[in-house]
Amino acid sequence: MITNLSDSTADIAGINVADGKSITASTWDESVDVSREYKGLWLNLDSKLNSNGINLQNVSIQLPLRQIDLDTVNSNIKNNDKWGYLNNCSTFASKIWNSIASDSSKVDAGAMNTPASLAKSITKVGEAESYTLLKYNTSSPHYDSVYYGYPPIKSNNNN
Repeated sequence: MITNLSDSTADIAGINVADGKSITASTWDESVDVSREYKGLWLNLDSKLNSNGINLQNVSIQLPLRQIDLDTVNSNIKNNDKWGYLNNCSTFASKIWNSIASDSSKVDAGAMNTPASLAKSITKVGEAESYTLLKYNTSSPHYDSVYYGYPPIKSNNNN
């Protein structure tokens, strides 16, 4: 999840996001009903699934982004609009995070890139770095419409 705290509108993953608002960015295959229309980058799909009562278990750490960091994140989101068994959601998340993290804060999704390996790595980094906002099983409210691809296309499944 990326939250805009800039006091103005910010371009996040090709979407104009108001100050104080957030979006989620992730990749999905066709196994989630709403994602059947696209295999790759989805914006706000995680928050929609949580708002629909699907409990996406997770662990997270956070860091503030300068504009140069957000530019890097946006570029990496744009260049990683794909999903595959060897290039899955864990691959995407670790690539985005590692593109701006310090060397001591980099995460590892494992040799086969799995959510479990990435979660273990995030927890280890969070504990080692003493992140005060290491969180478990948090959900995000549904902020906006769901989009897929880059540039983002509004999904037909926005109910």
